[in-house]
Amino acid sequence: MTTLSSNNVSIRLTSGGHSFSATDIDASLRSAASAVEVVVLTHKTTLVPEEMFVAEHASDYLGEVGMRPSLSEEVVYSQPKGGVVAIMVVNRKCLEILNESIATGVLFTSPLLDEYSVEHGSIIHLEGDTLYVRIFDEGLRFAEAIQCHNDADILYYVANINAVYNIYNMYARVTGDAKRLAMVCRGLFKNLEYANN
Repeated sequence: MTTLSSNNVSIRLTSGGHSFSATDIDASLRSAASAVEVVVLTHKTTLVPEEMFVAEHASDYLGEVGMRPSLSEEVVYSQPKGGVVAIMVVNRKCLEILNESIATGVLFTSPLLDEYSVEHGSIIHLEGDTLYVRIFDEGLRFAEAIQCHNDADILYYVANINAVYNIYNMYARVTGDAKRLAMVCRGLFKNLEYANN
């Protein structure tokens, strides 16, 4: 767990399990005046249009894209943002600790819901082993969280996305582990912006 600001935290969900406890929660978060926003970093994420979203079917949406939660995972979802809702998984024990420790409540979000957008181009964000790709063309056209174990995976997925969306010829912005992304994608994009985060 990483505290991003006084009322915002990030939790990385790894495939090997979790070592998260109530003591990991900063005292300022325990006594926050409003709900704490938790950025869930996992490839088990999908977006659903706000008008189609039904909370009771949240796990079904993940199942439909081949990401059904494991027995130790709980499905959570974001508040609507930009006309979509992000649906993700969180370790069940981690969720219990968050709910017990933060009296004002927890709101979940994903890097796929980042407010930064472009009119025509892509935003590629890397956090650990998860690559978040958003493509815009007068609105959001594509958004996906992809598990990448190494640089070869990143190149493979970016090349496959380019084959469909021609992103190499568009403006591209790399964020998160931007230094690594810029190095891996060096020479692929005609117009690549490196964002310092």
